[in-house]
Amino acid sequence: MKKTLPLRAGIDMGGTGTRIVLLDGAREVASDTVPTAWFSTLSQPLRARALVNKLGDLLPAGYALASLGIGASGPVNNQTGIIENSDTLACFSFFPLVAQLRDMLAVPVAIDNDAVVAALGEYHLGAGRGSQRMLMVTLGTGIGVALLDKGEPLRGSDGKHPEAGHIAISGDPISCYCGLTGCWEMLASRGALQQALARELPDLQWNADTAAMLVESAIARPRVAEILTRYGESVGRGLTTLLTLYGPDLTVLSGSAAALLPLFKNGLDAALTRASGYAVNSNITQSSLGDAAGALGAAILPTLRETRQL
Repeated sequence: MKKTLPLRAGIDMGGTGTRIVLLDGAREVASDTVPTAWFSTLSQPLRARALVNKLGDLLPAGYALASLGIGASGPVNNQTGIIENSDTLACFSFFPLVAQLRDMLAVPVAIDNDAVVAALGEYHLGAGRGSQRMLMVTLGTGIGVALLDKGEPLRGSDGKHPEAGHIAISGDPISCYCGLTGCWEMLASRGALQQALARELPDLQWNADTAAMLVESAIARPRVAEILTRYGESVGRGLTTLLTLYGPDLTVLSGSAAALLPLFKNGLDAALTRASGYAVNSNITQSSLGDAAGALGAAILPTLRETRQL
């Protein structure tokens, strides 16, 4: 009888999209992205089954699932395995999703914050390889932050992942859903940039061609260039705090807005400039895994935990 080959699965649950990948070793063999809002159209008891069905649809003939890792947006209780994010991931929050998937699939299932799994993906498979203390900031629907010290994620005293995308960086009076005013996520997420650009470029579509369109627009429209510079300054204000506190040897920027780094770098550099003796390490690079970092990191999460590398 022909031997069945094992594949590791990873799911990256974001506020906008849920990405699923299957890995053979470190090689991606299949992937799919589903709008997260689609799961909200299903009753809660059917959502875990829908994920299982999506995995089954992706699984090639001759392969079997060996494990599943999940990265989830917002607060995740690592003790219970329950997502606690009613703000941007309500459809998967406050029910035993991990336990349900474990029962249905009969394989190891692990979960962590999406920023952590994205950082693990870059650290083991991407731009962070060789780093001793890597900071990763994801500029997407929100802002995700993770620090890995020799591959180990920084945790709070309660074992949870610090939500460092929610720090105050300005006196802006608008209140974030986290309860802060002047919150970094409200001012420097990709969503914030989109909103600012929409007033100048109402027809702008956020896709692979966005960067090229913005370059052309910035040359012709000073206001667009100004928005990008201000966005870089907002990213830099939060980043300089984290660099000062954490002292990483490498910072990786990921998420869909990170692809625009050359366009907002002047503002970023200005915000990172400090007086002599207070300089921060500005060794900053873009993600090499792109939007796949979270799902790839999630796929290797169960293996890292089984081998006690995490």
